Amino acid sequence: MDIIIYYLINAVTIIIVTTLFEFIKASVSTIQGDTVPKNQGKLTLNPAKSFEPIGFLLFLFTGYGWANPTETSSRNYKDRKIGTVVTYSAPIVISVVLALVFKFVYTLVPDNGALSYVYTAIYYLARNFAAIAVFNILPVYPMSGSWILRCFLSPNAAIKYGQYEKPLQIAVIFFILLGWITPILNFVVDIIV
Repeated sequence: MDIIIYYLINAVTIIIVTTLFEFIKASVSTIQGDTVPKNQGKLTLNPAKSFEPIGFLLFLFTGYGWANPTETSSRNYKDRKIGTVVTYSAPIVISVVLALVFKFVYTLVPDNGALSYVYTAIYYLARNFAAIAVFNILPVYPMSGSWILRCFLSPNAAIKYGQYEKPLQIAVIFFILLGWITPILNFVVDIIV
């Protein structure tokens, strides 16, 4: 019975983390003049707008996954490259900060009796914020790292890179399912939390 409760607690924290991650991206892009997130209803803390079943299940069972990505447009940014880097870096940086905050809170909450589930939820929040940040550094579409990388590629290199988006995405999913890259991701997450 406890294992089911732990999975439920983890599921709720994953929904919180992925929703907040996408909301931060939508907010930062909107602040810079982008109207796409608001027009698509993504400038919200409503989890239904960010929920993506495959990414959620992967997150729940492997520790790494994604939400339904917020689309953005750099058309109205003052500087397209800087604006894009800021838009896609902000949720990563804020997630790391939140992971550290929840890690600190985790050390303050006793692991006993009635607080044991709160203790578990705080642990999962810390771990999942770190996990989404680390996972999004990967330069694989639709992760934030792919958008950041494009800002530093020449136009021709960006086009070539775009041709490999789907195969890279599929490869990363298989590598996670097979446990080939999770030890590396776990190592970085463990450093954070």
